[in-house]
Amino acid sequence: MANISAMKNIKNLFNINIATYFLILTFCFTGLIKNIILIYIIVIFHELGHILIIKILRYKIIKIDIYPMGGITRIDKKINASIKHELLISIFGIIFQIILWLIFFLLQHYCIISSLTYKLFKSYNTTIIIFNMLPIIPLDGYIFLRSIWELIFPYKKSFYLSLIISIISIILFITYNELYSLNNYLIISFLIFKIINTSKEFKYAHMRFLTERHLYQLPISKIKYENKINLDLLKKDTYHYFKNKDKVISEKKILAQKFNS
Repeated sequence: MANISAMKNIKNLFNINIATYFLILTFCFTGLIKNIILIYIIVIFHELGHILIIKILRYKIIKIDIYPMGGITRIDKKINASIKHELLISIFGIIFQIILWLIFFLLQHYCIISSLTYKLFKSYNTTIIIFNMLPIIPLDGYIFLRSIWELIFPYKKSFYLSLIISIISIILFITYNELYSLNNYLIISFLIFKIINTSKEFKYAHMRFLTERHLYQLPISKIKYENKINLDLLKKDTYHYFKNKDKVISEKKILAQKFNS
């Protein structure tokens, strides 16, 4: 009974997008069954990398969405979660793809799979790694870049810098596809939708960012003093004090005044 319950929980955890089913059927009808199997071995192994580090860091997984171009693992964590955790989560998918490449290399080396299958796998694996490294919302490259910005800049500024780079990157990606006729219109449409949706929802994310800092005792790595009271200066992993004339006021007091009013 315990095994059946565990299987049901795993099944409920995965959400396969309808466009993914369409892509799988298209590959099957055109006789490219091996191709689609290899692609989703890579995609699932990539997500397993994220799942492993998420479990190690003790976050709860809400849902794993499988799309035609890859997966998105949604987790229950605070916006003010450690930047180091964000960096680790963003890179572990690609680390697992490198491990998978080593596995396939050994399989080919010991003649368990053909050299043709290995070359096909290697081509798909390399393409998916490069794609995931693009700094476009919601790809791993975007999460990694935004986390780097958050080490340097305030939360709000980091988002807008990352958004600008994401928009520039999607324009370059569309231009590349038009020049080389790759016909990735489904992927492009999904990425544009995510960019627009994320930018619209940022005001709510920013409010949640402030609310967490007001309500919870968050882990911090440094303290910073600001010359003026401005909540847009708040950074992750940092506790702020603001100078107000001859007084120094903590961010907790400023946030308390904001939310009490």
